[in-house]
Amino acid sequence: MDIDSLTPAQRSALDQLQALTNGGDPEVAIGVLSSVDWDVQRAAEVVFDGAPPAQTTQPEAPPIEQFEVDDSEQGLLSGRASGREFRPVESNSVSSIVVRPIRVILNILAIPLYPLFSLLRFIFRALRVPIPNFAPFTFSALAYRPFGPSQVREAKDPKSVAERWVRALEEETGRGVASGVAGPSSLNARGGTEDDAASERDLKLLPDFFLGSYEQFVRTCQKDMKIGCVIIVSEEHDDVAEFKRSTLTDPAFVRIIQENDVLVWGGDIRDREAWSASQKLQATTYPFVAFIALQPRRAPASVTPSAPIMTILSRHQGPCIPSTSAPTAAQTLVTHLTEHLLPRVNPFLSKLRAQEAERERERALRAEQDRAFEESRRRDAERAEQRSREEREKIEASRRAQEAEERARAEVRKREEEKRQWGERRMAWRRWIRRGLVVREPRPGEAARGKTMRVGIRMPDGRRVVRFFGENDKLTAFYAYIDSLFISPELIQDADPTTPPEGGKTGEEGLVAEMSRSGKSPEKWWGFQVFLAYPRKEIAWEAGKRLGDVEALKGGGQVVVELVQDDGGVKGKGKGIATGEEEDDEYHTESE
Repeated sequence: MDIDSLTPAQRSALDQLQALTNGGDPEVAIGVLSSVDWDVQRAAEVVFDGAPPAQTTQPEAPPIEQFEVDDSEQGLLSGRASGREFRPVESNSVSSIVVRPIRVILNILAIPLYPLFSLLRFIFRALRVPIPNFAPFTFSALAYRPFGPSQVREAKDPKSVAERWVRALEEETGRGVASGVAGPSSLNARGGTEDDAASERDLKLLPDFFLGSYEQFVRTCQKDMKIGCVIIVSEEHDDVAEFKRSTLTDPAFVRIIQENDVLVWGGDIRDREAWSASQKLQATTYPFVAFIALQPRRAPASVTPSAPIMTILSRHQGPCIPSTSAPTAAQTLVTHLTEHLLPRVNPFLSKLRAQEAERERERALRAEQDRAFEESRRRDAERAEQRSREEREKIEASRRAQEAEERARAEVRKREEEKRQWGERRMAWRRWIRRGLVVREPRPGEAARGKTMRVGIRMPDGRRVVRFFGENDKLTAFYAYIDSLFISPELIQDADPTTPPEGGKTGEEGLVAEMSRSGKSPEKWWGFQVFLAYPRKEIAWEAGKRLGDVEALKGGGQVVVELVQDDGGVKGKGKGIATGEEEDDEYHTESE
């Protein structure tokens, strides 16, 4: 396509792309632009990133941030009928003549390899592998770039790009060192004489540039409700070097920027962020200075005012010489800020900041109230939980006490039942013992039972019984007689059983077997103990032992019968039946 056949809009897009690529071959630029439907932003992405142009059916307008423009004061600054001027960048004709034939040849040779490169690029992207640069067969390689370190644009991070530009500006002007942190830079004065330092005190010789993307800069101005100053330059313009030396380092300009807390952002048109900002701010020539801030929306008086919007307050573009009347001269900018922009904008921003401070105070008050309410609610909840926990503990303690009482009653019932069953069992054995083991008293002259012994027995209920035994009688017969004295008179002897209650062996052998089955000691099983009255000495039961062999009963004597203590620790009295249950303390008392 011939340059002469381009429409004015296409020629403007071509000029913008050539300005971004530092000249370059017009034919290659036209090919790139035509492949993206003459979209300058997408064409720049293709050139800088080396990505193939996307096939689209309809052109998409570049995303332009919505700004209102307020140029009411622009005419007072420029002194011309129009403050806009477009100055296209002229390419280096000698370099174009040398490089153009080589580039055309490389372009022709690379055409058959484009499908292969596209396939490899698709594979790399699918595998998430970094795409290598197939130089010189990429679109970026076809654009002419002058040699030199100042033309290298490797950094992609907006913060890094902004920091690199600020450092280059400092090196070029020799006026400070950037801090290198996110947000506004911190530039310290360097160089100059002692008189300059004394006169300027701690004044920084360059503005504090915001290090970040243009979008971050705009959002910061909007959030903090501050005036923003956008500075865009192009190294291809002859006026930029003087603008940096005279305007950006002017003490009066820097002082008014600092005193009014104006945020400053800058960049070179060759970088993507600066180029995007120039499109949004509609910059046509460089150096370019614009002031932006929140302003009320223009609406009819009958309509309720809506939220303020970021507005372009003024734009200044062109040379900075002469210093008293040029659009971007320091004196012009200071006069504009002092006499027009700040008096017009600061009251509204102060009002916004006051409203925001009031809203923040109300939010803090509400937050404090919410915290107090939450704290009160938490305390109430803790108290309610404490009461609920105490109630649960009280109920649980009552339940445990009730269960313990139930267990105690069950244990008493169990013991009473065992006591009753043991009493019934013991009475059955007592009646059988009375019939089967108690011997009659010896008759006079009955020599077979040995010498007659007279034994006086005092029962626990106070009864006194005298009984005669023979020396050859068994100690078991003596204990059996005492045991029979506990039988109620209503139970007559003739009704006593003739066999043991549970069957088995008869006589003393059956009694020993019963004691073994019960698991009780002899005194527990009998339920009583026998003591010699004086001197007090126990007459313990032993199976198979004769009465004549008991040292305490030789020739007779007086004995005392004492019941074995029951489970409750109360000594049995009267004619009750001894339980015979075991006691841990084995403590016995003597009835009086």
